Formats: sequence, C-alpha cells, structure tokens
Amino acid sequence: MFWHPLLLAVISSQFMALLLLLAACPAWLNTALNWDPLVADHRQLSLETKAEGASILGRAAFGLSLFSGVLLVFGIANIFHEDIPGAMCGTGVCQAMSADGSTRLLLYNGLLIMLMKLWYELDKLNRMLAEMPLTQISARLFLTIPVVAVLTLKQTYDSFAGIRPNQPVDCCAVVYDQFSTIEQATSIFGLGDHVWLIAFIVLNILLLIVSVALSVSRIDRPWERPALAVITWLWLPVAALILVNVLSAYHYEVLHHHCPWCLFLPEHHMVGYPLYGGMTLIGMEGVTLFILPILVKHDTGIYRIAVNLGRQAAKKIAIAQLLFLIIAVLPAIIWRLRYGVWMSG
Repeated sequence: MFWHPLLLAVISSQFMALLLLLAACPAWLNTALNWDPLVADHRQLSLETKAEGASILGRAAFGLSLFSGVLLVFGIANIFHEDIPGAMCGTGVCQAMSADGSTRLLLYNGLLIMLMKLWYELDKLNRMLAEMPLTQISARLFLTIPVVAVLTLKQTYDSFAGIRPNQPVDCCAVVYDQFSTIEQATSIFGLGDHVWLIAFIVLNILLLIVSVALSVSRIDRPWERPALAVITWLWLPVAALILVNVLSAYHYEVLHHHCPWCLFLPEHHMVGYPLYGGMTLIGMEGVTLFILPILVKHDTGIYRIAVNLGRQAAKKIAIAQLLFLIIAVLPAIIWRLRYGVWMSG
C-alpha cells in the first residue's frame, strides 16, 4: 500500500464526507416517505426541522468532497510522483496504480462531485421558497449519493493499494510508446489533427454564441438550454483532445508529448489547474442548466427561478470558456508571431 500524508488527508476527507452523508440519510429517507407540506401537525414540523439539518450536513459533505477531489488531483499531479521511482508527473503515478485503477478513480470522483453539485443546486433552489416544494425530489436524489460515495472511497483505496513504491515506472515511455509512426502522432482516432482543430473551432464558436445568447436573453426559449448542454458535452472531449494532442506542445515547447499531467507541473506554470478546472466547471454547469429545469417543470413558479439559474450557469460557461481559450491558445499565437510558423510546420 502506498501511504502518504496527503493521501491520508484525501481518504480522511472522503470518509468524513461519507459519514455526513450517512448521518443525513435517515432524515432524508423519512422526508421522502412522509413529507406533506399541506399538513401542519407535529410530525410535519419535525420533518421540516430534520430536513433543514440534513441539508446542512449535505452541503458540508459537498464541500468536503470538492476539497478531497482537489487534494487528489494535486497529489497525483505534483506530490505523489516524488515517491515513485521513474515517475516525473501524474502519468507515472497512474502507471504505478493497478490496471485501470486511475481511470476508475477519476471517474468515480467526477461522478460523485457531479451528483452532489446537482443535489446542491436543487437544494439551493428549494430553500429559496418558504414552502420548500422540492424537498421530496431533493431527498430522493440525495439518497443515491452515499452509494457512489462508498464506491469512490473504496476505489481510492484500491487504486493506491496497487502502487509499489519500490517498483519503478517509466512515464515518458507510456507517452511516446503509443506512437509507432509520425502519422499516428499527428492524428486522433484515425483523423488528422486539422480535422479536430476545425471541429474545435466550430464548437467554440457555437458554445460562445449560445451561452452568451442564453445568459443575456430575457425570453425563455426552451430549445436553448438543451442545445447549450449538447454543445457543452460535445465541446468537452474535443477540447480535451486538442489541448493534450495539439495545444500542449506550445506549453511544453516540444512536439508529440501528449501528456495531460505535465500541464500541472511548476515548470509549465501549473496551467493544468485553470484549464482543467475551467473544463470541469463548464461540464458541471452544462449538466445543471439542462437537468434542473426538467426536475422542476411541474411547478411554474419554481421553473422560472430554475430558468434564471440556467442563465447564470450559461454566463459562467462563457467566462470559463474564454479563460480556457486565453490560457490554452495564447502560447500558440505567441509562438506563431515569434517564429512565423506553427510548431507542426
């Protein structure tokens, strides 16, 4: 087992978040079964009090989950590789884990944070109204989260249990051995980089136009939110591929070093944090603005508030996208202006 103080902090944060979730579950289960806002008897008043307490516990658990997620990424990207022979970045740490351990680790943590973000937005919307009409929906959604939290905690332990600190890795070999020819290094899934660049440019234009249009619009156009959500989900994988396979070269100043984790290193100004942080924000807000109005469409008053929250989410998406583009693309533009050519020729 790979023991490190920072890893202990990650596991402790996940464990404390799980305890808070479990502590809130009885109140949410009782609420989901017995909530009746039209009744003002002792049981209903007790349920309202317990639901408010469970909401506080859930928000605290969400904060701890975010904290543990950031610690986990920071540890993999900047800390843990120092104790693994041959590792120079997060790629070496992931290589040292058990087979597919790093992939499942990141997927479980991402799913947990996404679910908690959705519940948090639903709970925040519910607390805006004195009647709290979304309490039962919020309770049912909350009851699915502890299962994912348990799986996330277990996967965190299993992934790092596969690391043997005395077993060396070669993270650069992992990066470069995936190519046997130059053609493979300049293509993604069989398509040339230029094809993906065109898709990246088109999706960025669409994402910016629709997000800005939705954020400034005062008229509810039901098609805009699904359209923005779909564009967001298409933009995320394309942006990630272009960042790692094309734009990262201008940060590393070397071609074909397709390593997502090196962007977090100090020698590259830790640009991975704002870049991947912006992508994460765009992904979470894209899911929120699409699903939240669907969950509350049965109530006209709440639906209007959810639509306004969707406009705020669209504004955050536009800002995060501009931040991403400035940090990711500016080094390529500077290189072009300085040398007169792109790195790829």
